[in-house]
Amino acid sequence: MSEVPAEVPFEIASADHDSTTVLTVRGELDLDTIPELSATAFPAAETAEGGLVVDLTDVSFLSSSAITVLVRVCDRLPDTSRMALVAVDGVVVRPVRLSGIDRVMATFTTVSDAVAHVRSAAHDGESRQ
Repeated sequence: MSEVPAEVPFEIASADHDSTTVLTVRGELDLDTIPELSATAFPAAETAEGGLVVDLTDVSFLSSSAITVLVRVCDRLPDTSRMALVAVDGVVVRPVRLSGIDRVMATFTTVSDAVAHVRSAAHDGESRQ
């Protein structure tokens, strides 16, 4: 008898890393979890003067609706901030690449690399990509 893996509950947490807001997401990003993502990510983006990193390392599914929300989150950033994603698993990397959002926000394999990228915009006074 084969076992079905237990579903990882959806979680989203916000933390500050060197003046950059990092949202860590866990579980599936689908129609059921989009409202919670939006409720946390939109206000975080609006106040992310040091940039915003969304860590999708522990995301097991990324829907097209979630990608749309991520683009809208990016649109809410202050003018001098930028956003980056952290993604390592193919179930996240593939939809990010296929959707083309990796041309709007850079994608990294580590939080520290993503934080360094978004912080460089704040230090250089550049506008987000």
